Amino acid sequence: MDSMTTMVVEGEHIYGVAAVTTTLVEQARCIHGASPTATAALGRLLTGGVLMGAMLKETSHRVMLQVSSRGPVRRIVAEADGLGRVRGYLGHAVVDVPSRNGKLDVGTAVGKGILHVVKDLGLSMPSSGTVPLVSGEIAEDLAAYLLQSEQIPSAVSLGVFVRPDYVVAAAGGFLVQFHSTVADELAEHIEQAIAAVPPVTIMISEGYGPQEMLHRALGGLPLVMARQTTPVWHCRCTRERVVRALIALGPGELRSMIADAQGAQVRCEFCATDYALSHEELVELLDTALR
Repeated sequence: MDSMTTMVVEGEHIYGVAAVTTTLVEQARCIHGASPTATAALGRLLTGGVLMGAMLKETSHRVMLQVSSRGPVRRIVAEADGLGRVRGYLGHAVVDVPSRNGKLDVGTAVGKGILHVVKDLGLSMPSSGTVPLVSGEIAEDLAAYLLQSEQIPSAVSLGVFVRPDYVVAAAGGFLVQFHSTVADELAEHIEQAIAAVPPVTIMISEGYGPQEMLHRALGGLPLVMARQTTPVWHCRCTRERVVRALIALGPGELRSMIADAQGAQVRCEFCATDYALSHEELVELLDTALR
């Protein structure tokens, strides 16, 4: 069962969040019909999204992670909130890239590009930052963003294991952050512990939960539970939102759709839900747009 735990090191400015997202990533694979490597890429970004969402101060706040790249995947997007709800999609869901050292080669599937992060913190304008991709492996890229754009030393580990029948057998990750004022010996202890941590998918396959992953990643330091949630797939699209978006396109676009005389069908990129609007409904929307 998917789960996510946020913990702090007792008496220190050291935070950690870990999640098992196997069910969530499998659901995303089924929605998008993704191939194994594309599933791994999307699953890592979705997991990274829920981990970063867990670090937001308010549950209503949201974070969007967008990878734009030159690799065959081209684009990956994940949106998450402070409740552990997340959705995402890929530019190309079917990507065939040869394995590297027996593992899915996410780095090649993603390739060079940029990572764009937008945070909606309930202010008048969202905050955003962009960094070049370090490796395309997602975890290293998120850690680089947190250090470069937010000046937060962080360690990020993400993993997705896809069986030969394409089913996601294990997915999850952890994110550890510590303040720059943490004592050097304590920071070194954490760095050594993280370097010795097995891959996330191996830990999950061996029965580790989020709390056990954090204990391992933080080298046995005393931890205090801060929060527990369940990461879930959640798309915010509705027919009403689609209607508002079409009206926002303006009279010109609506007239073009009406001229087609076949109505319109709008698909949500995140959840692949199709919303059909008849010719008559488009005429009504045009009338609304002209008011």
